[in-house]
Parts: sequence; structure tokens; C-alpha cells
Amino acid sequence: MFVISDMMRVSFAQFVLVTLVTVIFAIFVGQDAAYSALIGGMAYAIPSGLFVLYLVLTRYVSLFRLSSKHILIGEFLKIFMVLLILGMTVKYYENLYWPALITSIIVVANSYFIVLFKRN
Repeated sequence: MFVISDMMRVSFAQFVLVTLVTVIFAIFVGQDAAYSALIGGMAYAIPSGLFVLYLVLTRYVSLFRLSSKHILIGEFLKIFMVLLILGMTVKYYENLYWPALITSIIVVANSYFIVLFKRN
């Protein structure tokens, strides 16, 4: 039986919050701010979602044994991917709106508070 874990709820909440922050910036600030918020939020949410997917799949696939070493390496790779995506964004996206990018990253990075405090 497939049960949605807290990690999966946090990952889903990150994508919902990216959408919400992007829409808010699109309405009140403009298109460049919305794109910046979307890029900043997805730069954090996608690697986090992939890491959660890896952790959940190791529970159901018997080929993998999850150890603390794997979690540490996965967390390192997640952080490296976030920094790589943000670095490429800063280098190649010319119309970057910094307040939207930073706000989106902060909201998405702290989304676990929303999920864990709103737990049934």
C-alpha cells in the first residue's frame, strides 16, 4: 500500500508555493518578476523533489539499501544542483528581478514548516 509520507507532502507543498509566489509576483509586479520567482522556486523545488523521489523509491525497490552515507551524498548533490541552477540563472538570465528570486527561494526552503504544523 502506497502511503504519502511527510517528505512527499513537503515536496508537493514546495511546488504549490512556487506557483502561488509566481502568481502573486505576476499580478503585483510584472512578468520579469514572475519568471524570476518561478526560476528561483523551481531551482530549489526540483532538486528537493528528486531527492524525495529517491528516498521514497529506495523504500519500495529492494535493490537499494538506504544508509546515512547515501542520504548525506544525496543532500550534497541536491545543494550542488540548487547552486548550479541559480548560478546559471544569474549568468544567463538578463532580466533577473532579485527580490522575487530571493523571496521565492525563502518561501520554498521553509515550506516544511507549513506542512509539519498543518499535519492532521
